[in-house]
Order: sequence, then C-alpha cells, then structure tokens
Amino acid sequence: MLQQIGVLTPEELTTLKKALAEISQLWTKGEFKVTRSQEDCHTAIEQYITDKYGEVGKKIHTGRSRNDQSMTMIRLYTLDQVREVQQLAQSLASVAEARAERGLDKLPMPGYTHMQRAMPTTVGTWLRSFASGWRDSGKMLDGALAVLDQNPLGSAAGFGINHLVLDRSHTTKSMGFSRTQENPMYCGLSRGMFENTALQAMSLPMVLSSRFATDMMMFTQQESSFLRLPDNFVTGSSIMPQKKNYDLFEIMRANGKVYGSLQVQIQETIVGLGSGYHRDLQCTKKAFVEACGLVTSTLKLLLEAIPVLEAREENLRHAMTEDLFVTDEVYKLVATGKPFREAYGQAKEYFFKRKAEQEAQGSQAKQAKLS
Repeated sequence: MLQQIGVLTPEELTTLKKALAEISQLWTKGEFKVTRSQEDCHTAIEQYITDKYGEVGKKIHTGRSRNDQSMTMIRLYTLDQVREVQQLAQSLASVAEARAERGLDKLPMPGYTHMQRAMPTTVGTWLRSFASGWRDSGKMLDGALAVLDQNPLGSAAGFGINHLVLDRSHTTKSMGFSRTQENPMYCGLSRGMFENTALQAMSLPMVLSSRFATDMMMFTQQESSFLRLPDNFVTGSSIMPQKKNYDLFEIMRANGKVYGSLQVQIQETIVGLGSGYHRDLQCTKKAFVEACGLVTSTLKLLLEAIPVLEAREENLRHAMTEDLFVTDEVYKLVATGKPFREAYGQAKEYFFKRKAEQEAQGSQAKQAKLS
C-alpha cells in the first residue's frame, strides 16, 4: 500500500519484502530478539531493517502506529479463533448426531430435573440436545463475525493520519477483511471490546461442553453406570487399583468456569475506560489467548470422545422404573376428557398409594425373613 500511494519506490518495496522474509526466518529459528530498549517487535523490526538496509527502514512505519498494528494483529487472530471454534462446533454437532443415529435414538433413558429422576427420554434425545446447542452456536458466532470482521489498520493512534491519504481499502482487501473500520476513534474504542464480544460468542459452545461434562460424570458413576468411554479416556489412582476416573470431564467442567472468569477479566478491564488508548488494554491479551485455547482444546477433545461413547443398555433399561411414567398417566386421563388438574391429582394419589403399599410389602417380607 505504501508503494501504491508513492511513499515507497518499487525497488524499496522489493527490499522491504526481502527484509521481512529474513526476519520471519530468524524468528522461526529463535534468532530474532526484541531487546528491552526496543520495547516491542515493531521497533525491533524497524531497527533491523534500518541497520541492514538503510533509509528504507525508516519508511516502514509511515501511516501506522503501534496501536493500530497491534490491534490489527489481534483482530486477525480473533477472526481465526472464532472461525475455528465455529467449524469445531459444527463438526461436534455432526459427530453427536451421527453417534445418536448408531443405536441411541430409541434406547430409553431416565430424564432428570433438579438432579432427580423425572420423565422418560432416550439417549439419542439427550445427546442430540447438545448437538442442537453446538449447531445453534454457529449462528451466534456468525453474528460476532459480522461485527469483528473490520480492518482497523490506518487508524494509527486512534485519530487517523493528516496530510497523507492512505488507501485503507487496499489493506482491507489484502488482509482479507470484509470491510474497513472507518471511524479511527471507534477503532481504538473497539480494542478490548471486540475481544470481549468474541469470547461472549464463543461462550455458548464452551458452556454447553461444561454442562455435557457434568452429565457425563453423573451417567458414568457406578450408581448409574449408563455410559462409559474406552480406558484410554480414563485415569487411575495411585492408591486404589480399581479406580477409573473420568478426569477429562472434571477438568472440562472446571474449564467452563475458568473460561467465564477470563471473559469477565477482559470485560472488567475495559469497563470505565475512556475513549482513546490506555495501557490497561495490554492486560487483556493474555486472558484472551488463554480463553481461546481453552475453548478450542475442549471442543477438540469432545470430537475424540463422543464417537466412541458407549451406552450400557442393560443398566439403562433397568433404570426405567414406574415413577418415570407418572406424567404419562396424567395425560392418558387428560386424553379421556378429564381436566388436567383432576388428572394430576388422581395420578399422584394412585402413585404414592401404590408406592406405600410396595414399601409395606417389602418391610413385611423383610420381617418375615428375619423371623
């Protein structure tokens, strides 16, 4: 772009491309260093080119600020992360749907509310509920991408550049942005805010995964033993030889909370900041990168686990006890014309009467056995 607007000659552009390729190679080898006096990579790059190639190095920062350069790097990283999460979430939804189709759609399972047995469902319906959530998260991520996909380069320190007309549309196209973020002060204002927006959008698949993890811990414990994974997904104990621990889901559940805390950390950092650049914004980078890593690693792990999820049919069918079907009895009565509340009371009375009778019979049988 600088060559296009007359700041660089064609020969200087060729030199700069060569110099930047050298720096990239040196960085890959771990040989390009940023010293304390240079403060950051932008200054280090400019000094390297100036020292080695002369005056052309002094032109590379024309029309730019470290502010909009850093913001552009973060923006490109953000777009990559959101798109990856979107792709992973859609893949995960497809994987869960495919696993449900393989014998789980008609396999009965107790449904739970308040962590108590509630009504009958199927393993397929349970698994597809998460698939639907992961699928819907793509729509939320689409909305985030529509906001985030703006090029801030050229806003400089947040006020644009006077006396030099930058071709911002050129850099927008070159870097693959869908549009230019026109207002230079809004560019600065969006820093931190856009990262927070990205994490809010990516929170849906992360929250769903954390809740899936909690279900898996409940349904793999010995007291229910409805589901299981192959042994390569479990850990043992240093003292109890029999243990098979589903640590991956404990960590996943915790990471859902850690992710939320990182998003809040960014939000709280930017709350109350005025317009323009503030050094506080530097503190959002670490939290943002860590949060992105958590969500991508979580979804990738589930992509490995769900295809090999095993349902223990005997345990599931044994768990389909009478109490799960009481609501069905209510609606059988409603279907005959009885008012709902009457039907509710009648079914409730019958169920608890029958349960008391069964408990009494069991107690009598126990007493008889003891005597």
